[in-house]
Amino acid sequence: MLKTVFKIIISLAFFISCKGERKENQIPDNVLDMEKFSDVIVDFSLAESAAGINIVSTPGQRIDTVYAFNPLLDNNVKRVTFDTTLYFYSHHPKLFKEVYLLALEKLSRIQASHK
Repeated sequence: MLKTVFKIIISLAFFISCKGERKENQIPDNVLDMEKFSDVIVDFSLAESAAGINIVSTPGQRIDTVYAFNPLLDNNVKRVTFDTTLYFYSHHPKLFKEVYLLALEKLSRIQASHK
């Protein structure tokens, strides 16, 4: 009897732990998927670089960076969706790392195509 109860408890613990893993990797509907989010990150990186090239540094003068294009508008993403997505991925670091790896891969392809 004790062995049967023990086996049931172990089985339940196993199934509960597996269920938690699936839920951890499930992306909610109001959050951008990894592919789309990586596209937005790539565009923000390109916009940041473009803005950095166009800044003229003058001593004592405050510099405000303004992007030449809007990565959210270009990707048809609302600010609230971006903020929600950023919040979600910041609480799921393994998924966030995957997104950044996708973004780095895309940036590498862009760089290679311009050589």
